[in-house]
Amino acid sequence: MKPLLTSLLLLSTLVTSAPALAEPVAFPTAPAPTPRQSYLHAQNEAMGVLTGWALTSIATGALLWTTGTDDYTRGIGMQNVAWGAIDGAIAGFGAWGIAKESKLVLSAADWNKKQRQAKTIFLINAGLDLLYITTGAALLGLGKTDQVRGAGAGIVMQGSFLFVFDTAMAMH
Repeated sequence: MKPLLTSLLLLSTLVTSAPALAEPVAFPTAPAPTPRQSYLHAQNEAMGVLTGWALTSIATGALLWTTGTDDYTRGIGMQNVAWGAIDGAIAGFGAWGIAKESKLVLSAADWNKKQRQAKTIFLINAGLDLLYITTGAALLGLGKTDQVRGAGAGIVMQGSFLFVFDTAMAMH
């Protein structure tokens, strides 16, 4: 009889405490980022990616330009170096601007406005990137020399990266 009573007592304890056991456990979560934090993080992330692309473009471009055995390869290399230098300058000025902006004291609405403006700029740039790709494709297909065709291939490659980058940042 005693084991039965113990079992019933245990069962009643489980049944009466079941609702408490069924409640989800609340784990501590980090607070949502502020509009300022979101904006600055996204911009820093963008400039970091652009800097990485710029350095990679310059390094691979210099290698192709100086060691390429044909004009087509050297044409790609020249474009990579040129576009990498421009992207690097944009990333440098962008990082400098972000550092200045990080010191601003703005309302959440103003930070949200800056984020919308950045999105618009990235979308405009994505449209320009399509023009670069089209121009590069025209040079690649219609170029009279191997160097011009190589330059076209380089422009297509650079424009394609920038299109993906700008589109991704606009959607971020």
